Amino acid sequence: MDNVRRDRDAFLTFLVRRLPQRIQAKLILVFVSNKLNWPDHLDPRAKSFLKLNELIFKPYDAMDLQHILRIRVEKALCPGSVDPGVVEKIAAMASQDHGDARQAVALLAKSAYLAEKAGSKLTLALVDSAGLELDRDRYLTLLRSAPVQLQAAMAAAIEAISKAKGEPIGTGDAYDAYKSFCDRTGLRVMTGRAFGDLLDELDMYSLLRSRVRSRGRYGRTREINLDLAPELVEKIHATIRMNFQMRG
Repeated sequence: MDNVRRDRDAFLTFLVRRLPQRIQAKLILVFVSNKLNWPDHLDPRAKSFLKLNELIFKPYDAMDLQHILRIRVEKALCPGSVDPGVVEKIAAMASQDHGDARQAVALLAKSAYLAEKAGSKLTLALVDSAGLELDRDRYLTLLRSAPVQLQAAMAAAIEAISKAKGEPIGTGDAYDAYKSFCDRTGLRVMTGRAFGDLLDELDMYSLLRSRVRSRGRYGRTREINLDLAPELVEKIHATIRMNFQMRG
């Protein structure tokens, strides 16, 4: 349904073309969408004509995902190449995180690739490694296409926290590191308020954690910390530095 134009004339033309032309019959159309509010954009007359009856399906649970994954294993992998518990583990991880079958299959495919590369069976340990690699790839892809100021803010947070030996830092420390990074790269320095907005955006993407803490009568302060694996943090920092070197 997401690919169908919903302005009145186009939608009515879409419906008319699907009406039975040569026989008398009732027509039942099944529209599928991931957007719960898709009927809101329909013309009221078209919506009345449809006599909508909505069914909302729950996300896949672990048992559903196991069934889907076993079909993929049988079709794509050699018999005996998958250790016991691998399918159950991938299904459990996916159902807890998102319930998305496509992402569960992507984790299976990445695990199988690592097993083929290592010349071994697909083990539980390889599933963990594949999960980390998928997370790393997702974060790096996001940062490669992110605005340069957002990349600079992330690099500054990494450098400031590294200087603090992994302890949470305040906004002032992060802003000082940001100004230093801008000086080294020739990037325009944004105001402290704009820098705070960049930190909020990085927090929204789960690249760092930015929380306001109350200190009683001493007021409130923001604490910034990283919640990523150390090897991923190093890779992110190296990627940002490379991007700025490419900019000259």
